[in-house]
Amino acid sequence: MKVTRTAQKINMDNIVDISVDVHKDTLCFFFEIDGAEFSYTCSNRTTIIEKRLISYRDIALEHGRKGLRIICEPTGQFQNKLMRTARRLGFFTNYVNAESVAKFRVVESNDNNKTDKKDPRVINTLGKLNKVIRFRMIGEKYLMLRKLHKICDECDVAITSHRCRISKLLVELFCDYSFKKDFLYSNSGLALVAQYGCNPYRIVDDGYQIFCRKMRKAAPRIMSRTLERLWEDANSSVLNVLPPGYVQVLEQYLYDRLDDYFNVLERKEKITEQMVEILEKLRLDDPLIPPPTPHVISEKNLARLLAETGPLSDFANWRKLMRYAGLNLKTRQSGTYQGQNKISKKGRKLLRKVLQAIVLPLVKKGRLYGEFYHKKKDETKMPGNKAMTIVARHLLKKIFGWYRSGEAFDERRFFTCQSRYETMAKAA
Repeated sequence: MKVTRTAQKINMDNIVDISVDVHKDTLCFFFEIDGAEFSYTCSNRTTIIEKRLISYRDIALEHGRKGLRIICEPTGQFQNKLMRTARRLGFFTNYVNAESVAKFRVVESNDNNKTDKKDPRVINTLGKLNKVIRFRMIGEKYLMLRKLHKICDECDVAITSHRCRISKLLVELFCDYSFKKDFLYSNSGLALVAQYGCNPYRIVDDGYQIFCRKMRKAAPRIMSRTLERLWEDANSSVLNVLPPGYVQVLEQYLYDRLDDYFNVLERKEKITEQMVEILEKLRLDDPLIPPPTPHVISEKNLARLLAETGPLSDFANWRKLMRYAGLNLKTRQSGTYQGQNKISKKGRKLLRKVLQAIVLPLVKKGRLYGEFYHKKKDETKMPGNKAMTIVARHLLKKIFGWYRSGEAFDERRFFTCQSRYETMAKAA
């Protein structure tokens, strides 16, 4: 039996649309009621917003209306006070797409001028046409999860930045250092930092025997050829003859950079643990959330994914989830011209980033998407980034179906349509 959810429709004839152009310090209101127009500008401050919305509710009640719907563009964080106050007072809330406002402004006024008086009118017209976006209230746990994931992503960016700066600093301090960038963060590399601060002049001053003894004591499993290579790199680097005071500054800066790197790394690990704890609490409220599955998705990645999607129960079907992620397809066709299908990239950028990180290990040969991915690349000569996008779309759709089914992961079902799977099950 197929169950279809039908959204409850609201009679908007009894609701007054209040369109708002949001700025950092001010709000520009506009609405129409029974042929009369009302516009007002006030400070973007919670107490003032509350008084203004209550006064507009009183006007709506005087004209026989039952409530208000607040419509605005998402502008970073500046619209939050308005929308939260509106929801607290019991009003409806919706967003309008900023791109739609910009394009419709030209349609409505036949020019591309932008003013604080014009934008609320354009937003009001879009509201009348019901070209609005739902304002989601995702609950405390999902809010915490989303914010922690944002901080975690900032840590990832900071980690990359620190590693790039450390690599650049090594080029200056240890100019003939010939190892790859990951070596410095291994046990042998960290021993080099602890004993010599990656300073080739200190290495050469100690001599080869003392250098080997110190390094073997700090990293017992270091290989002899690694020690020989480091010694050769150090002897080559000292030929540049940098001033001792300048070398000391570079060495101290390297220590500081590495401290910052490891502090951010530790912070990221703690945040990840918090996200996993919140996910465990979410499972108590929603047992349909899939469990971590080896070689498919880990607990950490599942927490990251749900941080960006919010409750999967909010989406009526997988197509709406795809639009939310910005992975829905857009087409360009006119007459005999047929353009390429591309993803819209209009949804949550961080959700797409998480999906790419999840599918990256899954496309290796022998893994879940190995055959699927390499068939696209090798047989159809598809570019790798396009094939990765197809895999990301497929995985998001499957995770949504996995959630809705509430069943355990079944790899046989993963790449098989429902009718064929049922036929195979009966035959078995």
